[in-house]
Amino acid sequence: MRSGIIIAVLAIALAGCARGKTVQPDYVDASISELTVGQVGVLEQTWDMTLRVQNPNNYDIPADGMKFLIEVNGKAFARGVNNQAVMIPRLGEAMVQVQAISDLPAVMNQINDMTRLGYQGLDYKLSGTVFSGEWRYPFEYKGTIKPVP
Repeated sequence: MRSGIIIAVLAIALAGCARGKTVQPDYVDASISELTVGQVGVLEQTWDMTLRVQNPNNYDIPADGMKFLIEVNGKAFARGVNNQAVMIPRLGEAMVQVQAISDLPAVMNQINDMTRLGYQGLDYKLSGTVFSGEWRYPFEYKGTIKPVP
């Protein structure tokens, strides 16, 4: 009898804990909409970018920051952070202006690969996280830029 009461109390406690938790959505979608050269220095380069962030969820996301990494042909190329507040509407999108930073070794690695991969094109990957208070929304996008024949 006593063990039955303990099991019942534990079951109620666990049910209460599970009920109080909310489930975080899996992700947002993000892609590079525009990319231009910012400042070019000997040791560091900046890239001005516009990211298209899409919200596949059925509610608005009040984003308050993001971090991201760009890889080209499987190698790290540039990274960035942004603390711009932007509302990503439910089942909608927002355009976010960001700046990415690359350094001389990353650029040199890409220049060396350009001659070898020039005819095959460039594979790139954008990955990162959109922050909304305590929530985290990861994203990843892969694409290829093919040379024009």
